[in-house]
Amino acid sequence: MSPLNIIFSQNRHFNIFYTLMMLAIVTLPFTKVLAIPIAVLMLINWIWEWNWKEKWMNVKDHKAMVVFILSVAVFFISLYGWLISSNKMHALGSIETYIWFLAAPLFLLTYASTLFTHERVRILLVLFSISTIFTALIVFGEATICSLQTNDNSFSFYSHISNHYHPSYLSLYMSLTIFLLLYDWKIRNKQLHIGIKVIYGIIISLLYVAIISTSSKAGLLLLLTLCLGWVFFLANNWKKRTLGLLAFISINIIFGAILYELKMTPFKRISAAVEDVKNYNKNEYEDNSSSIRITVWRSAWEVSKENHLLGTGTGDLDDDLKQNAEKNGYKNLIGHHFNAHNQWLQALTTTGILGALIVLAYTLFPIIYGIRKRDILYITFSLLIIGNMMVESMFERKMGAVFIAIMFVLLFLRIPKQEIQFNLGSSEDETTPIPQNPSFEE
Repeated sequence: MSPLNIIFSQNRHFNIFYTLMMLAIVTLPFTKVLAIPIAVLMLINWIWEWNWKEKWMNVKDHKAMVVFILSVAVFFISLYGWLISSNKMHALGSIETYIWFLAAPLFLLTYASTLFTHERVRILLVLFSISTIFTALIVFGEATICSLQTNDNSFSFYSHISNHYHPSYLSLYMSLTIFLLLYDWKIRNKQLHIGIKVIYGIIISLLYVAIISTSSKAGLLLLLTLCLGWVFFLANNWKKRTLGLLAFISINIIFGAILYELKMTPFKRISAAVEDVKNYNKNEYEDNSSSIRITVWRSAWEVSKENHLLGTGTGDLDDDLKQNAEKNGYKNLIGHHFNAHNQWLQALTTTGILGALIVLAYTLFPIIYGIRKRDILYITFSLLIIGNMMVESMFERKMGAVFIAIMFVLLFLRIPKQEIQFNLGSSEDETTPIPQNPSFEE
């Protein structure tokens, strides 16, 4: 069967949707300009189809009611935050950012599983991975060329990349791509040609170095921790796991030595952050990310204590934090507009206890469902976003919100609905089976 027959069906509306979805996925890593136009076009196509009962039955067929409800609930808390805001014009920007929490379940879950097959879901994940790889090559290639041209020993990849791209989000995309490649390598180990395995290894190594080079503290710590855990998934007996652990340690030593020679010092940012926390003084001016985050967390908590039940509204938090900083003499916040730099604290402050509980349920669901279905990839996705949400208000930027909203649903759809069994203690090569796809002959 030709690739076009695999991608497209005889259903006109589905073909329009899937084409737009591929465009959304391909552009996701490097631009958010198209996120809203694509969502609007999808909505027009979705309404034009006009088969409401069938759409609702498709959500049930996917066994996705919880995913649907949680995603839509996250969007509706942004509507609630807009309603209670005094600065409603500013709050409209938050609704625009959150729109994909409504769009993703509305479009991805309302097409039949005979149309939106596992293979088509996999194609979207492959497109995301390819786009992320090219984005990383462009970003780091340009930074490397600039470093060589300036011949400056103090050149900082982190500072240079930060001028064009937020390192935390780029690190998040690259990390998920690494684990998508590792997962594919694991489940298709016997089917992959040795040349493909070599290419996978080279790409994973380059992405690994790129994440370290971003000097994103959260990204680096999450990558190291999760890669250590994946050793136990990739190796299927204790002898291989011991060798895998030794290989993991050796690889990090080699990468560390290379980065040190190239004068990339991401680990210094982590040690500097530890020192910043130890020497933190809320009333002193400390212009570094760790001290600013601690102060803004303190300030957001103080604002939220007066609004625990209902919240301040999504359009008012920036001004409230600024006023609270001036009131309490938080010098590193005065004159600046910061969000809470923690998504749960952001939700608690802007939409109250209910908003915080919805965000908490949303982020924990992939772990609970992943454990139940024994799917390490969904668990890994959840841990990645949880780790980043501890230090960033991920839902407040399109770079975070669009990515999380789409992947939350896509990674759910790729999991077979039957129970998956594999024994982590087995000495045999037991792997998670490749999902059996429904017929492509629609």
